[in-house]
Amino acid sequence: MSYDPNQPQSPYGQPGQPQNPYEQQPQSPYEQPPYGQPQQPPYEQQSSQDYAQAQYAAPAYGAQPVPGYMPPQQPVRSRRGLWIALAIIGGLIVLSCAACGIFFVAGIGFFAKSVAVPAITVNEYYSAVEKQDYPTAFSYISANLTASNGQNLTQDLYTTAAQALDTVKGKVTNFSVGNVSTTNNVASVTVSVTRANAAPYNVHLQLQQVNGSWKITSYDNI
Repeated sequence: MSYDPNQPQSPYGQPGQPQNPYEQQPQSPYEQPPYGQPQQPPYEQQSSQDYAQAQYAAPAYGAQPVPGYMPPQQPVRSRRGLWIALAIIGGLIVLSCAACGIFFVAGIGFFAKSVAVPAITVNEYYSAVEKQDYPTAFSYISANLTASNGQNLTQDLYTTAAQALDTVKGKVTNFSVGNVSTTNNVASVTVSVTRANAAPYNVHLQLQQVNGSWKITSYDNI
């Protein structure tokens, strides 16, 4: 087909084909929209943006921003109560030890006064008898003790009786202090005595505290 220069040209560049000025060509979804019209993103991209805006939307005026998530912290427990309890327990222990010490000392004093000292006196007395040291043995006897004839017991009378017993039963070879009982200032002591020529026998003595020392006030044998 030949070009005729005398043929009128279409104002839109297409020869011989009139075009409707109000007819628009279909627009590709990837073409830019006309100037002044906002571009709408695809549905998937718009949904993501809406979700992000909802997550990071600015707080309303005057409202405090929501802080990020922080794991709850365990409350710090005060140890003041523990230290107070330990202090109370320690004080009770100290008081208990002090009370035990007082009772222990008091118990020792009572034992020494009522049991140990009378037993020591009897032990020293029979140690002298075993050695046939009768003057020393007589020093543990009270001056108020009377002889079998009703007279006051003297050292000579005591020595004569002890020597006569040594002749009959033999000298003392062994002894042991047994039971000791006290009532106020009076003590009763049982002694098991063994002599060379006789079977063991028990001697019962009674002692009394006189001027801070224990003295033998009676005996049923030597």
